[in-house]
Amino acid sequence: MKAPLQLDFAKNPRNKVWAVNNDPARLDEVYNRLLGPGGSKMLPEELKWLAVTHKSFDQGRRGFNDRLALLGRLTMVMEATKEIVSKEPLAGSILPDQFDRQPLDDAQLLAVDNLNVMGPRDVIGKDKLYQLANKVGLLEVVRWKPRLPKRLESSGVEVVLSSAIMAIVGAITLQHGAAVAAQVVRERILAQVPKDN
Repeated sequence: MKAPLQLDFAKNPRNKVWAVNNDPARLDEVYNRLLGPGGSKMLPEELKWLAVTHKSFDQGRRGFNDRLALLGRLTMVMEATKEIVSKEPLAGSILPDQFDRQPLDDAQLLAVDNLNVMGPRDVIGKDKLYQLANKVGLLEVVRWKPRLPKRLESSGVEVVLSSAIMAIVGAITLQHGAAVAAQVVRERILAQVPKDN
């Protein structure tokens, strides 16, 4: 549904000018940089475009990636949590009990306490996914309409790009199942996000 005449007028006409990518070859290049060789062949064409489409593009009339991003976020949180508990016990992770109780002492359970000092957000937070998106060139192909084209940071580019990566993972989960998506997250996403030193 579209009104026959435009009712939203920008205070500054330059804020209405924004071009998005329509070239499938450029989109495939970004998928290959993010998912590795052959990554562009993991998803059907329509799902590839949907995963990089924000609801601000064309007023959401062509579909957008919110539900895919939710599915991808849950997959990524699960894999990030598994990575945290697979590490050796971190410093400060074992907290003393306030009632002087003695917990079950098992070497395999000590790593679970790592979640006291590190969470999934520390591994795959919005800022880290944004850095990964910039590294693979996702901004060139994501379909969205920023509020202020000259000031992308204040238009929410960080949220748009990080949710696009989550939506790509969600699309892979939807298309290939949880086992393949988990492998992609471990080998391609977690391996490429910047690590804290």
